[in-house]
Amino acid sequence: MNTIPQLSQLNKRKFSACAQPDHFTLAIHQEAENALSMALHHLRSGGGNLPSAKLKVAQALGALNRLEMLSLRLGEPAADRA
Repeated sequence: MNTIPQLSQLNKRKFSACAQPDHFTLAIHQEAENALSMALHHLRSGGGNLPSAKLKVAQALGALNRLEMLSLRLGEPAADRA
């Protein structure tokens, strides 16, 4: 059975303070933000274009996954992750 992490556990996670965000990291973050923005646009439009919104949400999740993998590669120990 999967358990939902408590908020106190999430606050105890250690993030790498020495890693400065570079252009690649910022570009991935912007890609995720833009994809979510477009998903909302498709949902709010008159026809409610659900297939396009789903595609944009999948693109945003892919970008967030790449950010997660990048943070793991930068040296954040996997044991500290929730």
